Amino acid sequence: MKILITTFPFPSEDLLKLKNDFADIDIVFPETKEQLLKEIVDADGVVSMALKQEQIEAAKQLKWIQSLTAGVDAYPLEYLEHRNITLTTGRGIHKIHMTEYAISMMIMAARRIDTIFLNQQKRNWDSHIPQNEIHGKKLGIIGLGSIGQEIAEMAAILGMEVYGIKHTPTEIASVKKVFDMSGLDFIAKNCDYIIALLPHTQETEKIIDEKFFNLMDKDAVFINMGRGKTVNQEHLTQALNDRQFRLCISDVFETEPLPENDPLWGMDNIIITPHICGPVVDYLAKAYTIVKGNMGKFVKGKALDNIYSFKKGY
Repeated sequence: MKILITTFPFPSEDLLKLKNDFADIDIVFPETKEQLLKEIVDADGVVSMALKQEQIEAAKQLKWIQSLTAGVDAYPLEYLEHRNITLTTGRGIHKIHMTEYAISMMIMAARRIDTIFLNQQKRNWDSHIPQNEIHGKKLGIIGLGSIGQEIAEMAAILGMEVYGIKHTPTEIASVKKVFDMSGLDFIAKNCDYIIALLPHTQETEKIIDEKFFNLMDKDAVFINMGRGKTVNQEHLTQALNDRQFRLCISDVFETEPLPENDPLWGMDNIIITPHICGPVVDYLAKAYTIVKGNMGKFVKGKALDNIYSFKKGY
């Protein structure tokens, strides 16, 4: 059995110990695209951040791909489904550091650190900026996967009242009420902080739109950490221009990088981060446990974890 592991743009050191864990398997770490294309021909499995269709077409006996990311936009999904190649995701890698991003951004918004920082640049000492807290506030999480549930748990510990949306609602200890997608209006109307963590599918394409923004409270904060295309960016821009709600914090956009001429750059009620809440310095060290677990199951022919559903889109 042969498995390729390609970790670009990250160094592969944290996954090299898989060679010792699976000494009986031919594990190859290709260092160039040319080497990848050569070695993939007889590979049974590939661990990667992304693969192009032409690379997969060369893999005549490929049965399994382990993505090192939770989102799998960087793979030719229709072709994988056609070839009946199992795709597993990196679900679970991001939940701690993305939770810290979410909590830190909510606290920053409550204490208006963005305004204070801008005042610092102007040498403006303004001690009258309203200071608030997230304790006692209502949080709505749109997408209660592993990251959403981790955020819910931490937010509840900090005293927030948490509501959430899950494709198939189930009871979650830290969430007061779990809705299906029909609960979007409730979240928009009732929550002080709203965090979007949706994957991009046909169902979620631009699902957060002007109707949603128009229902939000004037003092509410909207945070998008999921996928840019789940939000109608034109409607978001208009809502911010009309000051429908107080602040948007977005790590993802319809087009990335966000074009220099996009009007969002010039607005004072949005904080733009350049799709950085997913990466972390010890990313592959976190990925190691997931990869090792699935590799062991693949070798033994057992059911894999985090199998991507081509039907559901996540």
